[in-house]
Amino acid sequence: MQKLSFEQAVRQPASVREIREYPVSGDRRARAGLLFPEFTPKRRIDFRGAQVFTIGSCFARNIEQALAPLGCRVPTLDFAVPPEEFRHAPNGLLNEYNPGSTAQRILLALEGASLPDDSLIPVGDGVIDPQLKAGASVTRERALGRRREIDAVYRRLGASDCAIVTLGFVECWYDEELRLFLNRMPTKEWARKHPGRFSFRRLGVEETTAVLAPALEALGASGVHVILTVSPVPLQVTFSGEDCVNANEYSKAVLRVAAGQLAALPGVDYFPAYEIVRSGGLASYIDDHTHVREEVVREVADHMLSAYEQSA
Repeated sequence: MQKLSFEQAVRQPASVREIREYPVSGDRRARAGLLFPEFTPKRRIDFRGAQVFTIGSCFARNIEQALAPLGCRVPTLDFAVPPEEFRHAPNGLLNEYNPGSTAQRILLALEGASLPDDSLIPVGDGVIDPQLKAGASVTRERALGRRREIDAVYRRLGASDCAIVTLGFVECWYDEELRLFLNRMPTKEWARKHPGRFSFRRLGVEETTAVLAPALEALGASGVHVILTVSPVPLQVTFSGEDCVNANEYSKAVLRVAAGQLAALPGVDYFPAYEIVRSGGLASYIDDHTHVREEVVREVADHMLSAYEQSA
């Protein structure tokens, strides 16, 4: 809870009084059909030439594409799989959607550890990797080799100047036996063969902050500045029993509150990418109402870069 005395609330600095009213037309925070909340980073970052590691949902892929032309070194752009394994963005299999899988991936990378081999799920003559968002089944040898390739990318995380961590949603599948958060629902056949092994979880604020805090603190201890964001890309399917529209709003609300609390950690900033995109309504998205328009992503990236470059 935030608590201020009467005098503290009414006698705030001029810089605070300037932004305490919601922006109307003509306000410097309103332009290009979007609202750009005031943002003051904890430290200055010169992104040109910096190594920036992007972690999270597909909006992380949007951000890295906007950063690369500036001369940033973005390790995740060096990863790709053959089109027969994944027919979308070559590095799209790196997406991490829920707080648990995101924290898991960060901690494994900083510890130099790998996912257990027995977390792969057999499908016919091959396997699928439940730590990856999608993709066709492959041989077990290829799945393990691909994990080594991903580990190699993540080994560069601890040497990065900053990490942009984009939180997707709070619904997730969990392997109770291996104590692993998954990025993909286990197959019905495998789940039925192992009753009680897999569960569906919808995290609340306390669970979200509890699972993410150790990972963000570990990044800070490694000297990596964290820029925490919430993805404006909506939840596509829900297992909560609610209408997906309502489930999405719950998910984003939990992540936004948790992110605000986690931004109190040293070396962690919350950047309002979510607020900027959502302020434009459906006009911020392409016709699928899911993916953000490229020009809007550029506006978000420009606002972030400008704030970090101007920060003392």
